[in-house]
Amino acid sequence: MDHIVIRREEYVSGTRDRPEIGIFTQAHQTRHPVPWGQIVIGDTVWMKWSSGPIVAAATVQGFRQIETCSAVQLREMTVGSKLFDLSDYWASLPPNFSAVVIWLEEERWLDSPIFPSARSRGESWVPLKAPELREAWLTSQAVDQPKGDTRRGARTRTIGYALRFQVLRRDGFTCGYCGRKPPEVKLHIDHLQPWSCGGLNVLENLRTSCEACNLGKGATRL
Repeated sequence: MDHIVIRREEYVSGTRDRPEIGIFTQAHQTRHPVPWGQIVIGDTVWMKWSSGPIVAAATVQGFRQIETCSAVQLREMTVGSKLFDLSDYWASLPPNFSAVVIWLEEERWLDSPIFPSARSRGESWVPLKAPELREAWLTSQAVDQPKGDTRRGARTRTIGYALRFQVLRRDGFTCGYCGRKPPEVKLHIDHLQPWSCGGLNVLENLRTSCEACNLGKGATRL
């Protein structure tokens, strides 16, 4: 079976294009976390960035399910991985929880990221139990322009996920005005020539901006 694991950038080691996908952990304070009881050795796990594309895949080498666990215990199981050194992740966990640790092998990164049409509905791990789920998650969609409009930079205010990811990656996931990064700030995509003044949704007219800078700039031309 295939699985989707959704990760926030601050909780994954490596780079945006080459994240560490040799190990993943799942934790939940009030119930068994997904994929408890739904994963076997040999399954494929696809890694998706939160609000971004699927960028990598790996094969399940082994896993462990723990009923009662602490951050210290879970961290010990990641010794030798870069995840072990992500102090912010371990500090974010509650005192006690149920956990699953998944060890992976045969890491591979996609030359063309997948931008799925499916959404997780709050879960950070999604087992793809049915063919239609696999199709929805592992088929890339064209999201930058409205259906039926093939003009480059067509006049729609919504910036598609693929284009948004291109801007964020080009700008190093950093606000182009104040230089701050997540998790300190929430990032927006700003139009250099404001949309209200005719600015288009094209890469050269877009810049990464934190929420405060974007709201403060408003429709000012730069």
